Amino acid sequence: MIWHRQGGMNPALLGICLAVLLAGCAGTPPPPATVQPETPAARDAEDTTANPLAIYDPLEPFNQRVYRFNALADRYVLLPALDVYRTVAPPPARQGVSNFFDNIGEIVTFANTLLQGKGHDAAVTLGRFLVNSTLGVAGLMDPATDLGLARRDEDFGQTLGAWGMGPGPYLVLPLLGPSTLRDTGGLAADFGIEFAIDPLLLSGNPGRRVAYWTAYALDTRERQDFRYYQTGSPFEYTLVRLIYVNFRALQIER
Repeated sequence: MIWHRQGGMNPALLGICLAVLLAGCAGTPPPPATVQPETPAARDAEDTTANPLAIYDPLEPFNQRVYRFNALADRYVLLPALDVYRTVAPPPARQGVSNFFDNIGEIVTFANTLLQGKGHDAAVTLGRFLVNSTLGVAGLMDPATDLGLARRDEDFGQTLGAWGMGPGPYLVLPLLGPSTLRDTGGLAADFGIEFAIDPLLLSGNPGRRVAYWTAYALDTRERQDFRYYQTGSPFEYTLVRLIYVNFRALQIER
């Protein structure tokens, strides 16, 4: 599975998320069997954090099958390719690739901070992009962080959430992993921006385009420590769903 950057989990936020989940699960009993779940549009982040059963997953049988497909693709395609990548590219080179894609991602973050009315964050993000694109040699290095310009991470799914749109049904996307209906729409919009940038970077060369998106996929997968069926939980699908939905809620609330 390529856990798309939209759902990539910052370690600090993930720690907060897990703490909230544990507290919620320990302190909140499940609803009585006679109570029907609310409509998905009415659920907010507090509901899903307090009660795992409130996560709306009407396509669970289909999502489970996609989850198993992703596990197989990860085991037999992505992870072997990642091993080759780590063998041929030393850590400094891989860090340069990560920095490059982070710099491209600043354009998406800049657009979404503006849409969310976060003027200060938009200015910092624009500053990061300008500094790293010049002093950082097209983004291969990250001098902006050394200058105190901390990286933001905003996507259109977060923007839709900030505008009040609920997550909608939970989805598992082929290769891309956990998502929701809202986040899938947001992901499409963000990828649209990146595909618009693509010709500017690659001049329409098919070979370069393949190399670009292959490197993007490998870099995205390398950032995720998650390995299928190694969580130690017999309910891994439910655990991943719970963590993802609540983590996205925390991202939107911050």
